[in-house]
Amino acid sequence: MRYPLDELLDKRSIVLLKIERIKDDDLKERLWKEFSDYTVAIWQYIEERTCTIRQIEEWHKELYESNGKTWDLEANIRKGQLDHMSLEEVGKTAIKIRESNGIRVAIKSKIVEIVKVGYKDVKVNHASLDSYKEYERDNSPSTSSLINSEDYNAQ
Repeated sequence: MRYPLDELLDKRSIVLLKIERIKDDDLKERLWKEFSDYTVAIWQYIEERTCTIRQIEEWHKELYESNGKTWDLEANIRKGQLDHMSLEEVGKTAIKIRESNGIRVAIKSKIVEIVKVGYKDVKVNHASLDSYKEYERDNSPSTSSLINSEDYNAQ
């Protein structure tokens, strides 16, 4: 089974965040290789005309921002534990992490819906469900998101 595009984009965005935020040069070298491998796999979807470069860039940006927000929120909890953050503050931050994850899952589900490869992650009775639904409502795929000849001419 081939790796679905939404998973490749999600993993690549996380790897890029690690490259930018981790100071270990040996680890960065390995991460650049991983980033490159994901990029090659993503490019195959473009070559098959499953999606366009423009769509890949848009989806990568959305996932990068969502994963970056989650990373920052989790770092705040770790820092807060060291600096004696109140349990209320930790709880509020944990809720924000759930909301951020809901948006991430919705972005990935949107990609699956558009490219018709992979499986949508369906949240049932999950804390991130509200943010997932809100993202889906505000960012549902429209005909402008679907592949058309203009997208390929722009590449």
